[in-house]
Amino acid sequence: MPLPPVGIGMVLGLLEMLEDAEGREDIFKLARGLSLELDDIEPVIEAAVLLGLVKISDGDIIITEVGKNLLAADINGRKAILARQLEGIEVFKEVFRLLNSTGKRSIRREKLVDFFEQSMSDEDAEQLFKTIVDWGRFAEVISYDPQSERLYLEQVK
Repeated sequence: MPLPPVGIGMVLGLLEMLEDAEGREDIFKLARGLSLELDDIEPVIEAAVLLGLVKISDGDIIITEVGKNLLAADINGRKAILARQLEGIEVFKEVFRLLNSTGKRSIRREKLVDFFEQSMSDEDAEQLFKTIVDWGRFAEVISYDPQSERLYLEQVK
C-alpha cells in the first residue's frame, strides 16, 4: 500500500517520544517502552520515514531536521511543514493531479477509491482513501465533505 494505514496523530506522538529520548532510540526498545510489538509500531515508523520526519540507521530511529522543525513549530507551522512533505509523496501527487484536472478541484470519493482499486484490493483502496483524508485534512491541503462524499483541494493560502 502506498501509505501506511496510520493517523497523523500517531506519527506526531512518535516524534514527541523521540524528542523525549534526545532524538534517537532503538526501535525494539521504543516498541517495548510502548508495550507494543514491532509489527504494531512498524506502520507508524514507516509513515514517519515516508514523511521525512525520521530515518532508520543501525536499528535506531532518528529524528530528522524536518522532524525537529515540525516539533518546534506551532500548529500552523506543523501543518505547513506536513503540507510540503505531502507534496513529495507519489500518491498525494496523483491525488493533487486528479483534483486539479477537474474544473471544481474536487472528486467524488467513489471515483477516487475506484481509481485506487485498479492497483489494490477494495479494502486497501478504502483504507488508503481514509489515510489520505486524515493526513491531507491535518495539513489543510484537502478537505472532505462526508455529506456529498467529495474530496476537495484546499485553496493555496
